[in-house]
Amino acid sequence: MSKNNRFGGPPPQQPQLNVDLSKADDVSCERCGNYTFEQVMLMKRMSALISPTGKEAIVPIPTFSCNACGHINKSFLPVIPKGMEEEAATEVEKAPSKPSLILEK
Repeated sequence: MSKNNRFGGPPPQQPQLNVDLSKADDVSCERCGNYTFEQVMLMKRMSALISPTGKEAIVPIPTFSCNACGHINKSFLPVIPKGMEEEAATEVEKAPSKPSLILEK
């Protein structure tokens, strides 16, 4: 089979970036200091009054949580309107912790 795309030309080239990641800063969990994270979804309920469709909607927002303790760093949270920062931080702290999975042999 040909390596051309469906329009007859060659496949698009991915840009080659020469980045030295040893010069990049590591990101760690603000709560426990862990360096590994997993992708999670925050769910926002959008009222029918502000929804573009005029109907209530649930909107998933991808972000990252700590693999060890489940905490979401403040820098990973979506933009929060002024005056609501403290309320949002309290809600994140009240969220249930990540369930533990124990595998036995």
